[in-house]
Amino acid sequence: MAQDIRQGIVATANALGISPLDLATAISYETAGTFDPAKSGPTTKWGQHRGLIQFGEPQAQQYGVDWQNPVGSQLGENGAVAKYLRDTGVKPGMGLMDVYSAINAGGVGRYDRSDANAGGAPGTVADKVNNQMAGHREKAM
Repeated sequence: MAQDIRQGIVATANALGISPLDLATAISYETAGTFDPAKSGPTTKWGQHRGLIQFGEPQAQQYGVDWQNPVGSQLGENGAVAKYLRDTGVKPGMGLMDVYSAINAGGVGRYDRSDANAGGAPGTVADKVNNQMAGHREKAM
């Protein structure tokens, strides 16, 4: 499964025109370093969050996450992660700050936003990228 996840992250990143290392770093952070494609996270106004980028329940349904096939449905050129990141403004050449802003704040360029009030971890997008992801970058490599 680890090889499938690695290949899926590379395929997803290549389809988006972003760094596989940046995408893997964000996924490591969102899964608490486990890369577990069905990782459960907090419960927020969007229900139980799960998966590689912690989809809320309506987002998982909207973007086609199949919990019976969590790797195949989330990763790849047309997987849920790529669809979500495209819809939230990720463009070729964007870096970790914008990729994570899309995941955490629902759009690129929202570096001062925080999801703490919605049940997420404390800190803004910028705080998380600049101060909380170093160990996750190493895991991503």
